[in-house]
Amino acid sequence: MATPASLVVNGKPIRVAHGDVLLEAVMGAGISIPHDCSTGQCETCRVRVYDGEIDARGTQRGDTVLACQARISGNAVIEFDAVPEPIKLSGRVTAILPLSSDILEVTLSLARDFAYLPGQYVKCTFAGYPARDYSPTLRNDGTGERNELILQIRRLDDGVVSADLGGSIAVGHKISIHGPFGSAFHRPGNGRIILISTGTGWAPIWAIARASRYREPAREMVVIAGARDPRNLYMTDALAWLAGTGVGHVVATATGATLEGVMVGRPTDHLPALRADDTVHVAGSPEMVAAVQMLCEAAGATCHADAFVASATKRSFKDKFLGLFSGRNSGDAPSRPASS
Repeated sequence: MATPASLVVNGKPIRVAHGDVLLEAVMGAGISIPHDCSTGQCETCRVRVYDGEIDARGTQRGDTVLACQARISGNAVIEFDAVPEPIKLSGRVTAILPLSSDILEVTLSLARDFAYLPGQYVKCTFAGYPARDYSPTLRNDGTGERNELILQIRRLDDGVVSADLGGSIAVGHKISIHGPFGSAFHRPGNGRIILISTGTGWAPIWAIARASRYREPAREMVVIAGARDPRNLYMTDALAWLAGTGVGHVVATATGATLEGVMVGRPTDHLPALRADDTVHVAGSPEMVAAVQMLCEAAGATCHADAFVASATKRSFKDKFLGLFSGRNSGDAPSRPASS
């Protein structure tokens, strides 16, 4: 018989047993920890361990662990942030606009208002295609309605979904979403907030930056946006807005050809020395995210990471069949042709 243990979750005591998976033990007691993949990849179920014994199973980062992997090894006290409950909604594509030659801004109109925390992500399914994870954001001018999702999507020639944006996936195409998920969302704080992105990792970073400037305008902020090709630094208007609101350290950088106003190098080349009281949000290529995580760990800084990985999931026969009934609405505004 397993040895019993006491666990306090967000102030509520429950009885658990040594060896239990933390997520399963807490959910079994009727407390819902936000989670998604349950394989240790998505980071949605990361919780703080304030006291006691938890076997992190290799997932420890600072005082946090992934609940889907960690196991009870004694009495403990944990806490997680309250987030909106994931829901499912339907809607349609209402606009597809090019932000650069490789990146599109896709606007989805939903059946009703949708609540998420800046930095979270949703699972989005374009009718007839497999689901993809995207981070909702705002337009570069900061606009966006509560029943809209603004997505920034890199168009890949061999992309199962992205290659068809502006073609088979056009204005009026039916969509469904499930979410929000993710733990790399904005939290007000006192130390510096450092925001780093590459490519379309800018989407969650921009949402977090806007939230921080409005909710905590006196908080010191550092913003670094990177790309391989400087022509894909589509966020220059957003960066100018941040600088205009008093953000003193705003950098656009690229590793490819030079362009006026753009620094040369990787985002980490322009990162100031980190401090233990810094909170870092990083989103984009897995290599860049891993490099920033290592720097944060060395400095003792808090790091919320969101690595963007291209999905290899192909269209199934069911996807293709359902795509025949995607139901475009000819009354919607026309989309501009997407650049290839």
